[in-house]
Amino acid sequence: MRKIYIILIVIFCSFLYIISGNNVVYAKNNNIDYESVSKELEKEIEKNHISGMSVIVVNPKEVLFSKTYGNCESIDTPFIIGSMSKSFTALSIIRLAEEGRIDINKPISTYIDTSLYFKNKGDGDKITVKQLLNQNSGIGTYQKLGSIEITKNYGKYEYANANYNLLGKIIESVSNENYSDYVTKNIFEPLEMNHTSATLEGSKKNRLLKGYQNCFGFPIAIEANYPTDNSWIQVPAGFISSSARDMGKYLQMYLNNGLDIVTEDSIHKMFYDYIPQDDIDRDYYGMGWVYTKYYSKPILTHSGLVENYTSKMFIIPESNIGGVVLVNMNDYLVTNKLLEDIVKPLLGEENPNASKNFYITNHLLINTIYMVITIIALYPIITIKSWKNRNKTKKLYIIDIIRHLLLPIVLILIPIIINVPFWFCKRLSFNFNYKFYINAFNWHI
Repeated sequence: MRKIYIILIVIFCSFLYIISGNNVVYAKNNNIDYESVSKELEKEIEKNHISGMSVIVVNPKEVLFSKTYGNCESIDTPFIIGSMSKSFTALSIIRLAEEGRIDINKPISTYIDTSLYFKNKGDGDKITVKQLLNQNSGIGTYQKLGSIEITKNYGKYEYANANYNLLGKIIESVSNENYSDYVTKNIFEPLEMNHTSATLEGSKKNRLLKGYQNCFGFPIAIEANYPTDNSWIQVPAGFISSSARDMGKYLQMYLNNGLDIVTEDSIHKMFYDYIPQDDIDRDYYGMGWVYTKYYSKPILTHSGLVENYTSKMFIIPESNIGGVVLVNMNDYLVTNKLLEDIVKPLLGEENPNASKNFYITNHLLINTIYMVITIIALYPIITIKSWKNRNKTKKLYIIDIIRHLLLPIVLILIPIIINVPFWFCKRLSFNFNYKFYINAFNWHI
């Protein structure tokens, strides 16, 4: 009896450890040695100066692997998940469609007063709910609610947060509830996602992990600009917060064909009723999900990115496995590529970049460029005395034209050349995102 008692205590303590905050779960499944994967991930976060990370991999019935890294001490700690929020919004729309309260093929003006959000009267009659879901409504990437107008890309894929901001408004109009209440009651609570929220207050109550931005190679703690009604990106498009454990439950809902949230047919529609994102037959945008052939096997995925968090989720249809990676840092030069590389070992693939250090090379390059620009900018001040002396001769030198005229014009034109509005550059500059000249066009990933 004493031996049995000891064995029961050991089993109970092991169970408590597994369900505790900083849990580590390893399982040999799908021919993947997750213990080796974890060691590889530890090297990656150290090499790339990641502040905190939380990872989970699940199948329909169990957790195959979960681990936290850095300053993330619990698998229940929430992160802002960025554009992965779009899948929750799409799921809500599909649920309302199943109930007969929305027809996704009808114009959005059927459900909301589009004059509040569009410049031109009648534009809301030309865009269907499905076009918002598929990101082919003709709404431009940098457009905001209140000044939306259809562009020449109508009918073609163009990623725009405004599409999902509008879907949030439709959910509120049809359900007569605010967005947060609707997703909480119909998704979070049924799936027991107890550390997930669609409000800033709820996120902080759940002990949202502090986020970081990278500035000239150094992580700086900074709060994200939580959206308002006038924001370019709003909660339905990118500001739900969730933990890795909760996101594992969310993926298991899909792996179990919708459970009691939506039907299997609706899940299939979200995944595979897609449009091409490119001309190379690789990426397709469904409804809050991307079907991609980028990896060795087709997967369903979506990334998330805000000022100080990055994330990625994936489902492998042929293996019926899903996973999530949450990071509490945004480094435009590193984290996007890092998440692509982290997913590979979780899929059972080799990471060809495992021995490379993009952090050092990329930051040295960009810091050198900025140092040169800074020196050029300061040079006229440093040489002001000689400039005054030369000015007496009334001669104009080529270097003067380049320095005082051409260089400022080029710097001003760069945002125009890459088609990024000045308000967006201002937004990034206020948030230490000094790298926008190179990476602003990737913001909407």
